Amino acid sequence: MRTAEQNASSLALYLGKTGVLRCEYLSIDVTVADAKRSYGRTLLLVRPVSGTGEQWVEEGRVRWISEEEDR
Repeated sequence: MRTAEQNASSLALYLGKTGVLRCEYLSIDVTVADAKRSYGRTLLLVRPVSGTGEQWVEEGRVRWISEEEDR
């Protein structure tokens, strides 16, 4: 498998995942709609589970639901 295909398949694993995005004093449940790499960073296009809008954020800002359940 070529590197571009590896990148695309690894980014595809984010699509549809649900997590929690921390914004100042709020935690918002979000779903990943798209993912990309830019300047060595993984960026995720997230949409709130309840509400409207979308935003590109760095992958490290999202805490995955399964991570919280493990604790």
